[in-house]
Amino acid sequence: MHLPSIRQLQYLVALQEEKHFGHAAAKENVTQSTLSTGIKELEKFLGVTLVERTNKTVIFTELGQKIAHRSRYIIMQTEDLLEDARALSNPLSIPVRLGVIPTIAPYLISKYVISIRKKFPELKLYIRENTTANLIGELKQNKLDIALLALPYDAGQISTKIIYREGMHLAYNRRSQLIDPKKVDFDSLPDESLLLLDDGHCLRDHALAGCRLKNHKVIHTFGANSLQMLLQMVDDDLGVTIIPDMTITAGVLKNTKIKTIQLPLKKYFRDIGFAFRKGASREALFIELMGLIEKTRPKQPKSHA
Repeated sequence: MHLPSIRQLQYLVALQEEKHFGHAAAKENVTQSTLSTGIKELEKFLGVTLVERTNKTVIFTELGQKIAHRSRYIIMQTEDLLEDARALSNPLSIPVRLGVIPTIAPYLISKYVISIRKKFPELKLYIRENTTANLIGELKQNKLDIALLALPYDAGQISTKIIYREGMHLAYNRRSQLIDPKKVDFDSLPDESLLLLDDGHCLRDHALAGCRLKNHKVIHTFGANSLQMLLQMVDDDLGVTIIPDMTITAGVLKNTKIKTIQLPLKKYFRDIGFAFRKGASREALFIELMGLIEKTRPKQPKSHA
């Protein structure tokens, strides 16, 4: 039986992702005419129209969307097949692609990498920082092997593994009149004084889950993309925020005017763990790497005075 080529399927997937022939061709490192011809040959082979072409837009037919989705799975399985062959001879010969979320990377990743290098000095490690949703998407597309993130998170068919639970703290300027440190009540905060990360950062969701706010007006409309930005605003007494244990342990509050109060662990927490594709050829190696995070787990910090 004659079959379409993997390269043709790659062209189709690239076009679906980029929605532009030129951009898809650049992604696949071929000319636009080569990519267009490859997709036309695939359509001829299948006897169906996959893409409707106009001067300005690329529109996938309903069947084209389904075939592109299945093609992505076939490509991923083919890549796994190649990795299986290499991994059978030496699992460490293939680089491990590690993703990590921004609210963990600055505080934990360096020690974690050192721990990995001590255990597996010959292993090459590629690290990518991104939001949880994007990391899960890259795992599904076989662009990452494992991702270090905060749980719980609905990862669909991607497996998750919790390593340990981390507490949270209220951070405020030591001279602030915004909140009474003796009786923490987030609903009594002035409007727009609770500073949180922007949508898409899971720490925001974990913080809100603990607060269980009735008065959402207290949340500041400004959405930061880093904890460093939030802490700078707290240091200037522009609001209060909620930070995880590892932020304090990393020492980033030194030489600031910020004090912290440990919040009840039953309500304010996030679980540190990993996401990965179960059944991957090097799953045993990935499980070992995940276990090494225990060696870099920070001790429970005291409140910062």
